[in-house]
Amino acid sequence: MKRRDFIIRGTAGAAVLGTSGYSAFGASTVKIKRKKPVPNPDILKVTKPKPKGGTLPMKELGKTGIKVTTFAFGSHLPQVLVPYEKERGVIIREALDYGINIFDVYDKEQKCFQYEPMGRHLKDVINDVVISIALSPYNGRTLEEEFHRDLKVFGRDYIDMVRLHTYNPKSKSWKNWDKLLKFKEQGKIRAIGIPIHWEKDLDNVLDSIPVDYVILPYNFYHNLLYTGEIIGDLDPLGKRLKDKGIGVVVMKAFGSEWFISHFIEAAKKFDKSGDISLAQAMLRYVSNSGLDPDTTLAGMWSMNDLYDNLPAYFDTRMSTEESELLDKMRNFAKITAHAALPDHYRFLDTWASA
Repeated sequence: MKRRDFIIRGTAGAAVLGTSGYSAFGASTVKIKRKKPVPNPDILKVTKPKPKGGTLPMKELGKTGIKVTTFAFGSHLPQVLVPYEKERGVIIREALDYGINIFDVYDKEQKCFQYEPMGRHLKDVINDVVISIALSPYNGRTLEEEFHRDLKVFGRDYIDMVRLHTYNPKSKSWKNWDKLLKFKEQGKIRAIGIPIHWEKDLDNVLDSIPVDYVILPYNFYHNLLYTGEIIGDLDPLGKRLKDKGIGVVVMKAFGSEWFISHFIEAAKKFDKSGDISLAQAMLRYVSNSGLDPDTTLAGMWSMNDLYDNLPAYFDTRMSTEESELLDKMRNFAKITAHAALPDHYRFLDTWASA
């Protein structure tokens, strides 16, 4: 696919794809506009088949001794679905039945407020699961007050995984690392971590903070660890983290919420049969990439998400058809990213193309 096969119009959030060399889209053009998916509660209706058999693998998170399933339940929920707590509970119990043991819980971000509901859903198994949170005070609470509130919400005297979005030693929030380390010394935190979008985010942290794990974006069309020379040729960062015994956690395996709607529509054009699961193909890419993460976080909005994603871990082998679909999707992503992604996702432009 050559760049001249496309007509790119402007940079204000729209792209028009000409069909020359892109026959999957038929005789018309495809216009890409920036949009974030706004789910309808109708997605809670189960339409995907229940996966049969299979065993969800487990790994150690770095050298922490914490055993995590290679697939993690992300609770980052769109606000429109927050009221459906009963349905949410059914999805969580199903995830537990399939062996998922790590739950990444958001609270204030985008008014998700999932701590209390997740605390209720996991109450009966709270000592059998791994709780992962981002510690970020709000409503006037100090970091200490926020953390002790979190302990109370989950009914435990410790949280397994706690991360900070703190990168600059000159910032006021840098002192929070010392507070986290103190909590860890007291046995109130099992592992401390940091999420990154650029490798430079780690420069100051790795030199001075003994983090236990790093969360990084990694997906089939852009990732900051792929050199672009040969498949599986990864930047030394992945090896450097593992050599230090630091756990590697993947986020945004599906790209981003800004891109997923476009991906789904494009995949329908490329796979006329509808037999290929795009979600499974994207997750299998991560499993077969050579990065070998300890676990991958994925948002669970509905039972369909859970049922569609799990088979990728019961059988990680990628088919030829899946690989070919991702090749087409990768080209689609390259030519439309400028239109689909908002400014705060421009970090993707600095990554190597997969």
